[in-house]
Amino acid sequence: MCPFFWEGCGMFQKRESRRSIVKAGAGLIVAGAAVGKGTVFAQGTPGATLDATPAVKGSGKLIAYSGQHEDLVMAFADAFHMETGITLEIRSGGDSDLANQIIEEGDQTNADLFITEEPGPAGTLDSKDLLAPIEAASLAKVDKRFSPENGHWLGYGARSRAIFYNPDLIAESALPASILDLPKDEWKGTYAYAPSGAFTSTVTYIINTEGADKTLEWLKGIDATGENLLKNGAIRDAVEAGQYAFGLSNHYYWYVLAKEKGGADKLESKVHFMKGQDPGGLVFASAVAVLKAGKNQELAQKFVSWLADAKGGQAVLASASPQYPLAPGVESSYDLPPFSELDPPIFDQGSLKDSDKAIELIVEAGLI
Repeated sequence: MCPFFWEGCGMFQKRESRRSIVKAGAGLIVAGAAVGKGTVFAQGTPGATLDATPAVKGSGKLIAYSGQHEDLVMAFADAFHMETGITLEIRSGGDSDLANQIIEEGDQTNADLFITEEPGPAGTLDSKDLLAPIEAASLAKVDKRFSPENGHWLGYGARSRAIFYNPDLIAESALPASILDLPKDEWKGTYAYAPSGAFTSTVTYIINTEGADKTLEWLKGIDATGENLLKNGAIRDAVEAGQYAFGLSNHYYWYVLAKEKGGADKLESKVHFMKGQDPGGLVFASAVAVLKAGKNQELAQKFVSWLADAKGGQAVLASASPQYPLAPGVESSYDLPPFSELDPPIFDQGSLKDSDKAIELIVEAGLI
């Protein structure tokens, strides 16, 4: 069994289970477009302008095990190669599958870097003492709230939990004030959820703040009143189609659809960000970590520094993905609400490292 019920794991896979290997370099075809000026990155969004000829400042190769969306991480790899001349070889799979592989490989791992969608898998590796500390200068480039307090990995992007709702079925003012209220009978049959990676992280947070007994009671409650659609994209589409009044998901799924349809005004549904530091508004970091056993420590730290830099990886993220960049002053090209206007719970992202109890309770409650 996967130790995390990420959508990239087991029955919730959003990627094929095969491990794909992609090497980034000059002239490589990435996401259907040749690397060059005006390269098109993920989801058809124009990426940062790059010279067709890389300004090679060095050489070498890094191997990254990545659970991040392949189009985004390939955009990182190509931009990094253009700027530094360093090749980034991507071995892509589910966050948890790759974390398990790294644990199994131990000192014999080929990985220099671990790139994730969720904070939990990076925290798990840290709990096994497999991560090297990130350089302080790199950590200082991004919002410190989204890297663990011990500095053993770096948060380079963020996704907010949110509610998608259909205003034809429910007014925004009528949405629940807290996701902890969802077991109440008044919400029965009105909403959908999915036991994704971010959902599992939410359960871990609730265990840490409310205790295991209350968390299990909550999970049994939403099993009784909500509909499990298994995947976040299915939640978005069901709410958009008016099948449910609202659903729990990650903000970026809605913004991807809005971009595809030509703007938020083209959608029937809307997105609501919860206030009052409710667990329904949790913001989770995407992580990058340097493996202690990696054979290219200096180059790996260089990549982390580049990924955290406002003119490097943060600019690529802002252009290629509706995740929030975490370097001050970098704004997303998607029409997201300002990051400063969100009101998430404040906690140590490293506290999500142990998801075993969350998984146990999710199973016991019958959600999977």
